[in-house]
Amino acid sequence: MRFQDSRSMVLLIGIALMAANVPHASAQPPGGVQLPGNATPGNSPRGIQVPARVPVAQAGAVTAAGQPFHIATIEIPLQTPVLGDLSPLELATNDRARFAVSENLQSRVSRPPSEQPLPPLGQGRLLGRVGNLIREITGADDRRQTYARRITFLFEGAEPFEIEIQDRGISVGSYTVVPVEDPQRHAQWLAQWWSEFTAQTKRQIDATDTPPWIEHYLIAMLSDRLNLPLPNWYGQRDEQESDDPLMMTLRWIGGAADISDEVFASAAIGNPSETLDASVAAMPLPDEIAWRHENSGLPDGTPEPAIEPLAAQVPPEYFYIRYGKFENYLWFQDLTSEYGGDISRMITLSGLANDGASRLQKQLGVQMTALGRMLGPTVIADQALIGSDLFMQDGAAMGAVFEPVNTFLLRTNLNTERQTLANSSDAITLKEVTLPHGKGTLLRSTDNAVRSFMVERDGFICLANSEAIADRFLEIGQTGESLAKTEGFRAARHYMPLERNDTIFAYFSPRMLQGLLSPQYLIELRRRMQSEADIALVHLARLAAASMTPDGQPVPTEIEELVAASFLPNGFGQRPDGSGVVSVGQRVMDTRRGGRGTFLPIPDNPIETITAAEANWYAEMTRAYRDQFPSLDPIFVGIQRQAVEAEPDGDGVSTGRLERLTIHAEIAPWQPSNYGWWAEQLGPPTPVSIRFSPDDIVALQAHVASDQLGPPTHLFAAIKDSMPPKIDDIDGILSGYQALKTLPGYLGAYPYPGALDRLPLGLGRGTPVGPGMNRLLGGVYRFTGGGFSVLSFQPDLLTATLPVLAAEEVDDTAQVRGHIGDLRGSQLEGYVNTLLYERASQMSVGGAEFLESLTTQLDVPPAAALDEARRILGGTVQCPLGGQYEPIDATHWTSTAWGQDQVTPGSTPPPDFRAPILQWFRGIDAKLTQYPNRLIADVVLDVERVDPSVP
Repeated sequence: MRFQDSRSMVLLIGIALMAANVPHASAQPPGGVQLPGNATPGNSPRGIQVPARVPVAQAGAVTAAGQPFHIATIEIPLQTPVLGDLSPLELATNDRARFAVSENLQSRVSRPPSEQPLPPLGQGRLLGRVGNLIREITGADDRRQTYARRITFLFEGAEPFEIEIQDRGISVGSYTVVPVEDPQRHAQWLAQWWSEFTAQTKRQIDATDTPPWIEHYLIAMLSDRLNLPLPNWYGQRDEQESDDPLMMTLRWIGGAADISDEVFASAAIGNPSETLDASVAAMPLPDEIAWRHENSGLPDGTPEPAIEPLAAQVPPEYFYIRYGKFENYLWFQDLTSEYGGDISRMITLSGLANDGASRLQKQLGVQMTALGRMLGPTVIADQALIGSDLFMQDGAAMGAVFEPVNTFLLRTNLNTERQTLANSSDAITLKEVTLPHGKGTLLRSTDNAVRSFMVERDGFICLANSEAIADRFLEIGQTGESLAKTEGFRAARHYMPLERNDTIFAYFSPRMLQGLLSPQYLIELRRRMQSEADIALVHLARLAAASMTPDGQPVPTEIEELVAASFLPNGFGQRPDGSGVVSVGQRVMDTRRGGRGTFLPIPDNPIETITAAEANWYAEMTRAYRDQFPSLDPIFVGIQRQAVEAEPDGDGVSTGRLERLTIHAEIAPWQPSNYGWWAEQLGPPTPVSIRFSPDDIVALQAHVASDQLGPPTHLFAAIKDSMPPKIDDIDGILSGYQALKTLPGYLGAYPYPGALDRLPLGLGRGTPVGPGMNRLLGGVYRFTGGGFSVLSFQPDLLTATLPVLAAEEVDDTAQVRGHIGDLRGSQLEGYVNTLLYERASQMSVGGAEFLESLTTQLDVPPAAALDEARRILGGTVQCPLGGQYEPIDATHWTSTAWGQDQVTPGSTPPPDFRAPILQWFRGIDAKLTQYPNRLIADVVLDVERVDPSVP
C-alpha cells in the first residue's frame, strides 16, 4: 500500500509539472512573434489545423526593413504535429535573399506515468526502476513534437518579391516578401536571427572535417557589417586540443588543421588581438635555443665506416635521403605514381588533394620521360634529396644532388630540358646567376611555380629551389665541412653500413631538426599561415561581393575596394615584414613569398626584425624544448625491398606482385631522459619472445618493468579473427564491458606478476573451475600455470590456446613485438574496411557540404564551385570514398561514390569498396628495442603492388 501511495504522489507531481510547461492560449509563440489578428488557436489561416494550446503565426512572410539588410521570417504550421525534428527549410535560388536559418517550432509531448506501469518488485534492476521514476518526475523521458517550421533570412531591396521555400529541393510554397519599416522589430529579429545563425554555423563546423573557412569568414564579415558581436566560440581552439607548448609547437611545424583555422579566424576579423605597438617589427630576432651537444660519435675502438662520396657534398644542417642506384629512385616514383603521386594515399584518401611532390618536380624543372627512364642508369651513379624542411604543402626548401656517371651527358641533358621549358612560356626565364660561393643558372617564373637553381662542382650537380641550398652546396666544396664529416653521420654509417645496400637511406641530422625550431623557421611559418589566410580571404571576399552587390552596381574585386565595402576587415594585409597580397587576374599572391603552394623557401626569406607579439609567441613555443629537450637526437632510416612469391587467393590464383619491405630505423644517440615517463616503462632488452597461437591474427607483447608489476614482466595480448565490437559500443564502462565479453581474445603475463593474487577478499583468485583455471568476478576466466597468467572471457578459447602458448628464446632482442597477419578474407578485414568507410563517408559528406556552402551562402554557380574551392583551400577538393563530386541542382551536391540518385553515402560499404590500406597490406611484423643510448625499430611489411603492370 505504501508503494501505491508513492506512485499516486508521483502521478500528481507529474501532472502538475506537465501543466506548468504547457503553453496557454494567450501565450506568444516561440521567438516572440505576435499572432495575426485573424489567427486563433485551433483555426490558423489557410485551413491548417494546429493544436488548440499551441498558437502559431500565419503562414506568410513577416518583414522588418532596416540597414544594411532587411529581415524576414516565415512560419509554416503543420496540419498534424510530427514527433521529432524535420529537415531544415531552404531558400530557392534568389538574388535578394540569403543567410537563412531554419528551426522547428516544438512542444513537449509527455508520456503519462500510468501509460507504462512500474515493473513489479523483484523484476528488473533497481537502478532502472529508480531511473524510470526520476524520468517521469523530471520529464527527462518526454518527447517533442514539431507543430510548425520557421525560416528567417536577410534580404535587400525596397520592392516586394516572391521567394520559394524548399525542403531538400522540393518546393514547400512561394511567399510574397514586402519590406515593412519597423526599426524596433528589426533590431529584435536581427539579434534573434544572429543567435540562431551563429549557433547553426557552429553545428556545421562541428559536424564536418573540412576547413571551416567559409563559416568563419561569413561570421566575421557579417559581424562587422551588421555591428553584431562575435560568438564566444569564434576563433577558440577545440577543448580537446592540448595546450602543452611541446605539442603546440609540433602542430605548428606539422601545419595542423586547428592551427591554420585559428590563424584564419584571426585574420578574418583583422587580427584585433595584436595592438598597434605589438604589430610593429622593431625587435631583433631572438637567440636560438642553446642546444646541448651530445657525444654522438663512433664507439671507442671502432674503425671508420665507409661513407659514400655523395654525403661529402651535403651541408650538415640538411636532411639527406639517398636512393643510391637510379633504379631505386624509379621504384619509389612508380610506387608513388600508383597512388596518384601522393604516397599518403596508400593509407587513406584525404578530403583535400595537395600534390606537393608533383609541384616540387615541376618547380625544379625535372620531368621523367620514357627516354629518361631508359638512359638514367647509364648517366647517374648516385643521387639524393637534400633540404632544410619538408613543407611540401606550402613550399619546401629542397634540392637534388647527383653523382653522374658522365658529367658532360647529365649536364647537357639538364641544360637542354631547362632551355626547352624556358622557351615554352614568356613567364619563365633562364639566366646565369652569381652566388656568394660560385656561379650557376636560375630557371624561374614570377610566382615561383618554377624556381630551379643549377650549380656544379667537382663533378657533382645540384638542382635546388632554394638559393641558400645551391650556395651551401658550392660552399661545402671550399670548406669541406660536410655531413659526411659529422660524428653523428659517421655513427649512423657504423650502425647502418653501406653494405646493407638500402633501397632508400634517410638521415635527419640534429642540426636540421634544431633548425625547424629556430626563430627564423617558426616565425616565418607563422607568417606563412597568415599569408595563406589572407589569400583565401581575398577569394572569399570576391565571391561575397559578387553575391551581395545589387544589380547594376560595379562589383568590387580589388583588395582596396573590398576593404572599403567591408568585405575585408580594416587593416587587412598589413604585416610586420612589409609584405602583403596582390591580385594578378584571378590569382592572388604574396608580394614576398609568391604563389600559394610554392612559397619562397624559408632559407631564402631571412627575417631581421620581429614584433613583440611574435617574440612572446616564439618564447612560449620553444619553452618546453628549452626545459625538456636540451638536445635533439639524430634519426636515420633504411628501407630494403625484395620480391616474394604472392600467395594465391581462395581460387588458387595469384593476386599480384608481392614485395617485402624491411625497414630499420634508429635514434642514436638516444637520450631516454628527454622523453619522460614512457621511456622508463620498458624492461631490459630480452631474447625471450611469447609464442602465440597460429590463428591469432593480431598479437602484441611488451617486456615492461614497473612498481605495480614488480620485476620485468612480459605482458601480451592477442585476438582471433573476429568481428570486434564497434568503437561506439565501448563508450562507457558497462557497454564497454558487454562489448569486450564478445571479443575472442586473451590478455596475459609471463612470468605472472601475482598482482591479481594480492587483491583483497581473494577477488583475484576467483572460483576454481578446472585445473589451473578460475572464474573471476565479472565472468573473466584466469589460467595460471607454467609461469603464465592468462585472462579471457571465453574459457574454450583459453583451453585451445594454452597448449601452443610458450615463452621461447629467439635470435634477436627486443622489448616490444607486434604482429598483424594478412587480413584478406578475414572478418577483421571487413571490420577495418567498415571503420575506414564510415570515417571516409563522414569526410565525403563534409566535402559535399563545403561545396554546398559555396553554392548556397555565396551563390557560386555549381560549374565554378570546384575551381573556387581550389583557390580558397589551395588544393583540390576530392571525395575520400574515391568518387567525383557532382551537383544535384543549383545548391546541393553528391558524389558518384554514394550511388546513383543518393544524397548521402550508404550506412555500410558497397561491395566494391576497399579502403586504400587494405588494397596492398599483406601483413606486418615489428619490434622495438631500447638500449641505454639507442632506440631501434624494425618492421617487415608485405606489400602487394596495386598495379602489377608497373615494373
